[in-house]
This record gives sequence, C-alpha cells and structure tokens, in this order.
Amino acid sequence: MRSLSFRLKLLLAMMLVVAGATGTALYVSQQRVQATYQDLFQQLSGAEIKSFTAQREVRLASSKKICLDLVVSSVRLQAALQAATDNDTTNLYLVAGDELGLRAMRSDAMFVFFDSTGHLLAPPQDDGRFNGFGGSAQFQRRFTFVGKSLSGPEPQQVGMIGAETAGGQWQLQEIIITKVTDPVTRETLGALLLAFPETDLTTGSATPPPTNTIAAGGIKFGIWLDGKIYSRAGTIPAPQRADLAQRISENLDPSRTNFLIWTDTDPHQVSLQAITSGSGLPIAYQVCLYSLAEALTAQHDLKIRILVFGGLTLLGAFLISLVLTHGLSVPLRELVAGTNEIRRGNFDVKVRVRSRDDIGKLASSFNDMAEGLALKEKYRTVLNLVADEKVAKQLIDNQAALGGELREATVLFCDVRGFTHLTQNMPPEEVIDMLNEHMSALTRVVKQHNGIVDKFVGDALMAVFGAPVSHQNDPLDAARCALSFVIEREKLNATARHKLQIGVGLASGRMVAGCMGSADRLNYTVLGERVNLAARLCSQAAAGKVIIDQTTRDRLGDTIVVAPLPELHLKGFSETIMAYELRRAGDVQLKTEGLK
Repeated sequence: MRSLSFRLKLLLAMMLVVAGATGTALYVSQQRVQATYQDLFQQLSGAEIKSFTAQREVRLASSKKICLDLVVSSVRLQAALQAATDNDTTNLYLVAGDELGLRAMRSDAMFVFFDSTGHLLAPPQDDGRFNGFGGSAQFQRRFTFVGKSLSGPEPQQVGMIGAETAGGQWQLQEIIITKVTDPVTRETLGALLLAFPETDLTTGSATPPPTNTIAAGGIKFGIWLDGKIYSRAGTIPAPQRADLAQRISENLDPSRTNFLIWTDTDPHQVSLQAITSGSGLPIAYQVCLYSLAEALTAQHDLKIRILVFGGLTLLGAFLISLVLTHGLSVPLRELVAGTNEIRRGNFDVKVRVRSRDDIGKLASSFNDMAEGLALKEKYRTVLNLVADEKVAKQLIDNQAALGGELREATVLFCDVRGFTHLTQNMPPEEVIDMLNEHMSALTRVVKQHNGIVDKFVGDALMAVFGAPVSHQNDPLDAARCALSFVIEREKLNATARHKLQIGVGLASGRMVAGCMGSADRLNYTVLGERVNLAARLCSQAAAGKVIIDQTTRDRLGDTIVVAPLPELHLKGFSETIMAYELRRAGDVQLKTEGLK
C-alpha cells in the first residue's frame, strides 16, 4: 500500500486540528449551556421546595398543637376513648367534636379515632367522611400504617394521602396522627387522625388560585404520592400528569433526586424532594419539572454559529496550507534523498540550503551531520584498537553506564617482577617490543576467559571479569586466567630473548563500574576497595605466584586449590587481610608440589 506524501499528511493534519478545535468549542459551549440551565433549575427548584416546606409547617402548626393539647389535657376524651367499642362510639365522637369546636379547629377537617391496636373506631352513623376512601372498610385498609405509628416513639406524625372527590378527581389531604396515652400509666389508648384537604392540589384541572402559585422561571411544581401527581392549576397541565406520574414511578430512586424524562416531545429535568416521613406513612415527594426546550434551542443556535465559523476557518486553513506545504515538501524531499545516501555509506553527500528559516537550518544541520558521521566512522575504527572490543561495542551502542553502576566483579592485576632493573640500560624501542609481545600474549588469555583488559600501566595489566557484562562464573574465569598468565609466561620464556617473571593478584566483590574521567575524555574502568585490594595483593605476589583474597576463595569453594598465607598488612587497609596462594582453578594447575 502506497504511503501518503508529507504534503498531503500536513494538509490533513491542519484540517484535523481545525476540525478538532471546532468540535471542542462546540462540545464545551454545549456543556456550558447545559450547566447554566442546570444551575438555574437547581436554584429555582431549591427555593420553591424551601418555600413550600416553610408554608406547610406554618399551615400545620396550629392544627398539630390543637390535637396534641386535646389528647394530653382532655380527660373526657381519654375516658371516652377507653370506653369506646366498635358498636358504641357515639360518646367518643361527641366529646371530640365539642373539644375540637372549642379549640377552633378548621371547619373542613375530618377526624377519626383508632384503638390501641390500630383498629378504626368508625362514627356511629355514616356522615360521609369516608366517601373519598370508598367507605370505612377501605379507609381501614388504607390506614394500616396507623398501627405502626402507635408502636413508634413519636407522639405525632404528619403525612399526606389522596382521597377521591365526587367528580372522580383525586385530592391531596394532609393528615395528622396524634397518639393518645394514659397520663398516669403512659399506656397507649389509641390515636386521633385529623385530615383536611388541600383544595388547590388535585390530579385534575381547577380554577387557578389568586396567589402566586404559577411556576416561576419556567418551572412547574406538584406533589407525587402513590403513583399520582397533584398539582395546582396553571403549573403541570392535567393531561400530562398521568404520563408524568408513571415516568416518575419508573425512575423513582431515593438515592437519585434529579433525572431526565421526556414528556410529549420535549425533555424535562425533574427534581424530587421527600416532604413527608414517618413510621410506615406513604412518602410524598415535591416534584419540580423544568422544560429543556429553551436550552435545546440555545444549544442548536450556538451549534449553527460555531459550525459556520468553523467551516470558514477550515477553508482558510486549507488555502494557507497549500502554500506552506509547497515550501516545505521540496526541501524535505531533498533531505530524504540525502538520508538514503547516508544509509548507503556515502558521508560526502550535501543538500542545498534554500533559505535561512528552520528548513534552511535543518539542511545546514544535515550537512554538518554528514561530516560528523564521517569523522565518527574514523573514530569507531580507532576505538576498536585502543579499547577492549566488548567495552567499545557497549560504548558505541550507548549501553555502558556513563555515570557508574554497582557491579559484582573480579579484578586481576598482573605485574612484571624486576622490570626497572631489567630495562634500565635497554633501548626504548627494545622495551616497547618486549612489552608488546608480553601484553599481546596476556590479552589473548584474558579474552579466552571472558574478561576485558581495563588498562595497561607501564609493565602492569589490569583485567576485569563481570563488567560491563557478566558470565556464569566470573571469579572462576578470573582464577583460571591468572594461572594461565603464569603458564603462558613460562612458555614465552622458553623462546623469548628476555625472561620475564610475573606476579598476579585477584580480588572479588562489589565495585563501581562505568565511564569515568574528564568532560572531554573518558575511560571505562572499575573503582572501589576491592580494586585497591587486588593491586595490593599483586604487589605481594612473588614471581610466578597468584594471590587471591578471602572473598574469591569463598566464592570458588571446591573448584580451586589454595595454600593459606600469613595475614598480610597492606597499605590503605586498617585490618590484616586473609590471603591465599592459588595453585589450581578448575582444569588449570601450576606445577607445584605440596598442594592443599
């Protein structure tokens, strides 16, 4: 599949940026409009709920006080309630009527009594008070919660309940349940239930009240109870109440007081607030209904404006991009061609610098890079000659720890014994030839045993096993390498013009490994107390001997044969050092008698 050109990609990128910015602006603006209307709805609905609750508390306060005073202070009522039976409640209702009349109870209030078990004590004659509840039997079934309220600690409970009117509508009624107790024994004698209608809260249409009951700010209010909506005229239209009540019933969740529903063709935000509570009483919710039609219209208008301006911006960006991409694509094609030449190894390639802008600077930098790559290729060749090839490879691959790292490794030092005396009258070129022959042989031995040559210091050689890379058993490789040094030197002495004797020291442990030096010259090496110890052990080793430290001895275990040495007092170490003369390591063994 053919890839897209840079010019086309740049055009598409700019178009996507403009389209993305337009979409983001559209999304943010819509969210902002929604949040604004949501905040307005929360403020208005919260104010209405507080206002309704406060008015209701004021409206019920006097009736609650009358009922509570009656059941507490009227001995006649308490005695009549104790004496009342299902077949004889005449005296009870006569006494209650007199007492309530004396206390100026509302004329439209209906009152009934229940015994201590929550059983209805109906009036002696049908006076029409149960008509809205389908008769006294239905009234008893609807008010089963009275028995639960009698078992609770509250002396009074306030709630709401719906009653059917003569016209077939449902009217909301406030109820006050007041517990009647014996003042001496504190025994519950029964309960007085007082109910009076909310004339302007029904499920149908009614004449609008003269007060400010029309919804303010576009919010409609009502009461949801037992699957029905009760609302004042002029707020929630009667034809919508049944559908709204059903949708609220389907979405009703005590943990979710705000949700979205659709009525007719418009979405509406609904807020619910419980306004009644009590032991077993039906829970009534105040409903705040807010149409989102205006918000949708505002969002639609804003969307059209953003899309129009976004389209014009997109067209302008396309025209400008055509001009810009032409000036960018030609120099980039030349850079691609130059890169291909670099890939083929031609570091002498040059590209044309067409301008002084960033593209021109890029072309100039490419030319500088090509010159730098040519020079680095020369350096690479020289690096393989002056550094161990393992270290050189890691440096080139940028894998060596330039800042240093802790490594578990073994360090080997090898030094020629009597070198100063041997070379004091020797011509310099002969000294160099002798050392080159000697070091070349030892370097081959180091590589054969998975080590690296760290450095040459005069007639001394330093090798590291375990850094920059570790093998399976670095201490054993170092020990075999040390013995092989002695054996290899003996072979050279058989044919070489100058007979050299060497001493070797080994130490193992944790040390710092990495590229160290100055800002413009680095050397890969290892540092630490173990390195110093290896150098000191090397200085203590006699000609043809290998000395190792205690750590190396412990790590090699039965794979080596050693001879213990007296404790050594070494420069730079405050305590004596345990050391051993190495006789055999694995399959490498010195020709020495008396092995232990």
